[in-house]
Amino acid sequence: MVEKDRIISESGFEIDRAYGPKDEKGNVSGTIGEAGTFPFTRHIYQDGYRSRIWQPSLYSGFGTPEDANSRFRYLLDQGNGRVNVAFDLPTQLGLDCDDSGVVRDVGRVGVSVCSLADFEIMFQGIPLAKIPVSLNISSMAPIIQAMLVAVAKKQDCPLDQLRGTIANDICHEFISRGAWIFPVEGSLRLLGDTAEYIIRNMPKFYPFNVRAILLHEQGAAPPQEVGISFGIARTYIDLLLDRGFTVDDVASRLSFFFGTGMHFFEEAAKFRAARRLWARIVREEYGSVEETSQKLRFTCVAGCGSYFSAQLPELNLVRSTLGALGAALGGTQAMLGTTIDEAYDIPTEYSQLLALRTQQILALESDVASTVDPLGGSYFVESMTDQIEEMSQENMNEVYPTNGVIEGINNGSIQRKIERRAYRIQCAIEDGTRPWVGVNVHTDKGQDQPEIVKWEHDEELWKRRVEALEGTREQRDEGEVRRALERLEEECRSQESVMPATIKAVEAYSTVGEICEVYRTVFGEFQEPVPK
Repeated sequence: MVEKDRIISESGFEIDRAYGPKDEKGNVSGTIGEAGTFPFTRHIYQDGYRSRIWQPSLYSGFGTPEDANSRFRYLLDQGNGRVNVAFDLPTQLGLDCDDSGVVRDVGRVGVSVCSLADFEIMFQGIPLAKIPVSLNISSMAPIIQAMLVAVAKKQDCPLDQLRGTIANDICHEFISRGAWIFPVEGSLRLLGDTAEYIIRNMPKFYPFNVRAILLHEQGAAPPQEVGISFGIARTYIDLLLDRGFTVDDVASRLSFFFGTGMHFFEEAAKFRAARRLWARIVREEYGSVEETSQKLRFTCVAGCGSYFSAQLPELNLVRSTLGALGAALGGTQAMLGTTIDEAYDIPTEYSQLLALRTQQILALESDVASTVDPLGGSYFVESMTDQIEEMSQENMNEVYPTNGVIEGINNGSIQRKIERRAYRIQCAIEDGTRPWVGVNVHTDKGQDQPEIVKWEHDEELWKRRVEALEGTREQRDEGEVRRALERLEEECRSQESVMPATIKAVEAYSTVGEICEVYRTVFGEFQEPVPK
């Protein structure tokens, strides 16, 4: 952002006219280190991308389970590295498709899932023993994880062979997106039970995918995105330490999900700073003795949809390339690709293919993967890495442990911190000090704009989903459902894990809404704090 004659970074510090030896701090070689060795500034692997390229991981899911299954299989055939599932809002909020309040949202921003029958359809022809799965859901994480377990059993896939991640990150929902249901304490109980089950039974599956991306899209600056997310991750580590796990049991099973913007030098510096800071936290503050626990594993959206415009949507292909370049230069392990129609529609097969091919061109036709950390040693990038690390530490210290993430959520202080910056960004877009090509600068008003076809509610889709749900209810054993839900309520009221009873309820074809109602009865509902 330009302020008079000054250029201000996304992180908030001024960018100098030029950088050189004067900008080096202390023992540079000791701070940067070598790739694959502590503090992992340059990369978590010694060979970087020479031995393992980042995994394309396009996010998909819409309409019916049949629709989602078709798109998943198409993307896998085109080189996507995993099934990365988007769920619709009713599913994320524990509501079945026949709930009167969700008619227009069924299948809209993700796939509609009401019961195990839907999960079975969604993964037809997708061998879970071979294909990793990412489940992007938090409030309903116990139920969705139980469905994955049940489908794996039906495919004769041992649980110790399942690979992938589940979001299971309710704190970011409270702070950013709002897909919460239960109070913080009850939500953390469900989160902990889900994570404990995965750690004990699924050694290749990550029980957390800490969603810093939600802060980024909400308007957080890079040091806020890193610092607050690390405070949240530490809250989860502490929760599981209290359950008897060691730091190496937990930290080795954490993954992160960051956003990527258009300032690709700064984004690369952000990821380098995050790796170094996380390694130091886990080793020096928690006493980790396993290097695998100290390595920051992350995926990212490249670039984030909030940078994409409905005006001249073809320009978004350039924006996605800039985002992907920043992620690759920063050493991501996996990359989602945002599509050119992100601003106004559910991605088509073609728009997702363009996003996937963009990553593949970057990996195969450029030299970005030829050497480890190609920006390492740049005076500019190293200076930004140092500043972002320091500012991230400061942001983390504001929420952990001084006031605590939980207290910050309950009183709204963390939410307000992000909202203030989001407001400043919007003001800068409106007054033109934050350029957005095609929106507030170079708008090409004299040219005809292509017609934008927006998503429209599909009444027939909703009817098909309701009919499928009614069919499931007709075929199941209602006595078995009732007993399973009663047992689930007993476990929720006890100190036992809810996961065994949740799995039983899912296997009886209890619906998402029915299981969620049990949780809601026991744990209550969260009341959003009102600003004073």
